Amino acid sequence: MNAWLPRTLAQWFALLIGIAALSACLLLGLSREPKQALLSYLFAFFFFTGLSIGSLALLMIHAITGGAWGDCIRPPLLAAARLLPLMALAVIPVLVCMHLLYDWSAPATFGHHMQVRQQTWYLDPTFFVIRTIMYFVVWIGWLVAFTRNMGDGVRARRIAAPGLIVFGVTSLLASVDWAVSLTPHWHSSIFGMMVGTGWLLGACALATAIAATWRDREMTVAPDVLHDLGNLLLMFVLAWSYLAFVQYLTVWIADLPDENAWYIPRTLTSWRYLAWFLIAFNFALPFAVLLSRAAKRHRGWLRAIAVMLIVASCADAFWLIVPGSRTGGFALRWTDLCAPVGIGALWWCGWVGQLRAARSTWASSAAAAGELEQSHG
Repeated sequence: MNAWLPRTLAQWFALLIGIAALSACLLLGLSREPKQALLSYLFAFFFFTGLSIGSLALLMIHAITGGAWGDCIRPPLLAAARLLPLMALAVIPVLVCMHLLYDWSAPATFGHHMQVRQQTWYLDPTFFVIRTIMYFVVWIGWLVAFTRNMGDGVRARRIAAPGLIVFGVTSLLASVDWAVSLTPHWHSSIFGMMVGTGWLLGACALATAIAATWRDREMTVAPDVLHDLGNLLLMFVLAWSYLAFVQYLTVWIADLPDENAWYIPRTLTSWRYLAWFLIAFNFALPFAVLLSRAAKRHRGWLRAIAVMLIVASCADAFWLIVPGSRTGGFALRWTDLCAPVGIGALWWCGWVGQLRAARSTWASSAAAAGELEQSHG
């Protein structure tokens, strides 16, 4: 419980900034431009929830595969994953005001497409709320079960193996519910995999940035481990880029009105510049730099690429959520800044506290392992 309480001036300041920014977004924004304010809030919620879910998935991947790369980034990953209860609270405004976000939740504006009418059993407000609650119940339940057994490698692997399957299914369904259903007559069989991979990429970038920043003796990361983290980032960059390209190529080849509906405002208006930004900074530049062995072993280069990928992941969440409701072209609202600052400040405040606790536990475990090794030696 102490890890949740602010202990430093920076945490208290972040807490106050977060409360003020969210109050402005949800109170003032809802009174002026309710749908646009909620879109801003949804994109920020989508991004930071992805960081927490992706961190939990990476922890489970490491439990199965092992390796020094996961040991050094365990504290930031664990700290981010433990913020899932905070994100469960953050989803409440989305559920309460869903009728302002999703056209299908208001019968009068539901539309007349046959495909949409066939989806009424799924696009039901009550069912939507139940599904969202179940996602967080499953995620938090798996988090508790996994973290309690992290010290036992065999039990951790037994929990992590089905947990990764659960991650794949729930991230697919959650991305469809929260993002795809903003355009209810559009569908994609790749979207969920692309979002899940993007969440893993963002979480890996955050943990890598922290690992490349630590300077104290206990937490210093060796060049070989930095190289492994760089390879992991490169793999996620390629996987995300491949899925994003295949989805676009499939829609472009089919050239069907219902499928084009999602891409038209994103590629045929000034929103396309954001798409080019993602191509450059979420694929091309990281790919080019991470091909270099020297760059992956250099703290400064690896940290810079990781930070760039975090920013690009945030821009990707914005691109997935917002353009469909601002079809006239690229446009920003003041709530687009307030929402990520508000949720981000609260997320960072909690993350710092959890990171402090996770680092302490990690250092104690490492010291105990070192003493055990010396005694056997």
